Amino acid sequence: MHGADPYGQSPGRPSAVRLLHVDDEPDFAELTAAFLARVDGSFTVRTEASPRAALEALVDEPFDCVVSDYDMPGMNGLEFLERAREIDSEIPFVLFTGKGSEEIASEAISAGVTDYIQKGTGTDQYAVLANRVRNAVEQYRSRRALAASQERLSRFIDQSPLGTIEYDERFRIVRVNAAAESILGYDADDLVGGTWLPFVPEEARRHVAEVERQLLAEAGGYRSVNDNVTATGERIRCAWHNQVVTDADGAVISVVSQFEDITEREARKREITRTNAVLSTICDTLPVGMLAEDADRRVIAINQQLYDLFDIDGAPADAVGADCERFAERVGGAFADPEGFVDRIATVVAERRPVRDERLPLADGGAFRRTYQPIDLPDGQGHLWVYQEASGDDPPPPDDD
Repeated sequence: MHGADPYGQSPGRPSAVRLLHVDDEPDFAELTAAFLARVDGSFTVRTEASPRAALEALVDEPFDCVVSDYDMPGMNGLEFLERAREIDSEIPFVLFTGKGSEEIASEAISAGVTDYIQKGTGTDQYAVLANRVRNAVEQYRSRRALAASQERLSRFIDQSPLGTIEYDERFRIVRVNAAAESILGYDADDLVGGTWLPFVPEEARRHVAEVERQLLAEAGGYRSVNDNVTATGERIRCAWHNQVVTDADGAVISVVSQFEDITEREARKREITRTNAVLSTICDTLPVGMLAEDADRRVIAINQQLYDLFDIDGAPADAVGADCERFAERVGGAFADPEGFVDRIATVVAERRPVRDERLPLADGGAFRRTYQPIDLPDGQGHLWVYQEASGDDPPPPDDD
């Protein structure tokens, strides 16, 4: 499709327009070109004396608009229009003719001319022509920009790994991508033209209706987490991210909703919460020092008894998420062999074999007993350590060899 690039123009400054003017009267054609350039300095006009030459020009060069006479030898203006539209189906075409009959005007409109202007005798006609051309070109460019924007949106929706549903201004579904079909179990054809009712369970509909209201009023609703139901009746939990699309006047013209199935993620979160609650309960009630780590060796549970054993200031809750390697280095000074204490922990973690009542001599002559148990957590492997004071009858630590 031909046409000058409408982007990159300075605000308030008319964009350049390349105009092809066809008239078999050379003097009138040149006069028209001169007046158009005088009326609007952003116009560049190429004149041709025959439709055939003009068609060749359309093939060779990009133009934003065609202005043509009607009564020309070999091919009249409407025949020229038909041929021109074969080259560029959307280019604006203004019929500027001395033939002013209603019959020709009606025929021109039926043929799809952008505008029809009858030639006059004064110079005012050129200002009218320039204005009509400018309006036609701006509308043409707006349509192109909108089409390009819609094409980008369509490509984005189709290629998105997230489920994506596009609604119109009445919140009717106009597009559903493959990811949404996969998550919800519906074919796009089953949803397009309808609403969200099929995939929203009864108890969630009031919430979703409020989200819709807020979006259309641009008053919120951009994020939502709610239950959905698939085509087979399965309940799932989805996180929705909604984007409102507005026109130049700020009116909502569509809403694009992207979503993902977070059912398993929510189940894992609940399991992690439950596991942490159990660990915390165990930690708080056992008469021994206890430390639980996740797969990344971050503290997930630690009790006051461990703080008391190692004479650590502060609250155990503040240690959750801390690096256990640094924690071991911090308390290692209490042992007769600080470096050996840290190295032994690394060895036990790497082997992931249970250790029972390992004796750890302290720098002050006393000793601790330590037990290690590898554990499986909802989000990976973990480690459980138990420390308590040792008596003189406790067995010596095992030989690493």
